[in-house]
Amino acid sequence: MNRKILLFYLTVFFASGLIFANPVPKTIQVGGLNRDYLIYTPQNPSQENPNGIIVCLHGFGRTMQDFFEVYDVSSVADSLNLIMLAPQALEEQNVLVKLLAGTIGYLTNDQISLNSVWGCGLSVRVNPFNINEELNRDVDDVDFINTIIDNVLLEYSMPSENLFVLGTSMGGFMAYQFALTKGEQLSGLISIAGSMGLSIKGMDYSTKVPICDFHSVTDEVVPYSGTMTQALGTVSLSMSKQDVIDYWTDTNLTGTPVIETVDYYPSTNGITAEKITYPDQDNEVIHYKMNGSSHSYFFKKENGDCMDYAEEIMKFINSHSTDDFNIIPNILAQKAFFYPNPVQDNIYFGIMNGNVSIYDIAGREVFSRSFSSGQTDLSSLKSGIYIIKIQSENSVQVNRLIKK
Repeated sequence: MNRKILLFYLTVFFASGLIFANPVPKTIQVGGLNRDYLIYTPQNPSQENPNGIIVCLHGFGRTMQDFFEVYDVSSVADSLNLIMLAPQALEEQNVLVKLLAGTIGYLTNDQISLNSVWGCGLSVRVNPFNINEELNRDVDDVDFINTIIDNVLLEYSMPSENLFVLGTSMGGFMAYQFALTKGEQLSGLISIAGSMGLSIKGMDYSTKVPICDFHSVTDEVVPYSGTMTQALGTVSLSMSKQDVIDYWTDTNLTGTPVIETVDYYPSTNGITAEKITYPDQDNEVIHYKMNGSSHSYFFKKENGDCMDYAEEIMKFINSHSTDDFNIIPNILAQKAFFYPNPVQDNIYFGIMNGNVSIYDIAGREVFSRSFSSGQTDLSSLKSGIYIIKIQSENSVQVNRLIKK
């Protein structure tokens, strides 16, 4: 690689990366409460300005760091040139609810942590004890999320197009609650192992939103049926997943469902999936119905899964974005796309044959290898930030690489 070109890329990537944190932690006051969130600026040197926003909502008891440390949605944001917002839920604000949770934990010998809870209409109803409590009922998380979106649109002078919300587990509940209230702003909603709460607000069949929903019939935390039987009796957590899908297909006025078996990659673990598409030109509903996967399982093709969550999410985002957004190179079409990033051991490419070279921040080549199996092993590379160059017969790509 020409040293001047390499130094240019190093300047672009590292002058900002070493001086300014990415993601940037921020605090804002909403509804009299201090609220925390992370804002991530996409690392996409081919695009001058971000093309949209993806809001990522973590699960029950989890943190806003999940989408960088567990799910690596930042690589999706980089590839599609999206600003990524990751807000943090508050602990339960109602003392009585916390006392009730402590009592239930004592009786069942299963302590319940309420240190991170969305106000998403999630009620826990336990029969025959007549327990019915809504978590963080007085916290307006819709207003919180909407406020940070507005702040980003103003700060970056962006149009309010290409706005997506993605939620995992309880974050999926929050994503649905936000869509029911502010859905006219959304280009699409993605829920992974989430549902709609028993006290959810705004179900008036008026707000149409494209939906991409992933849920396993063997989910042990958020049951597909919405209910489970425990020592205290029947516990109702949510609407059944079929009721959720029916609500959105009725609201979006979708067509007859099309069912396909998902076998995009050879499966080695016995987990199966169906893709059920309820078609509509603007507001389709897509439901991925898995069997054999647990609540927290995240599909990746390198794990021997029949599909890859990141790929399916990006397909959905690309199909529900503006025309200007669609000219961004699709991550699936990039011949030299690589993942994961950050990487620990093996790195995978979107091409089978090519050459990969890696440079340190001083511009020195520290790794160079040809590959013929769509992957290579980087376990010998020291932890740090590098520049990676991937070269195929027809193209050359340069990007930033983080080695764990």
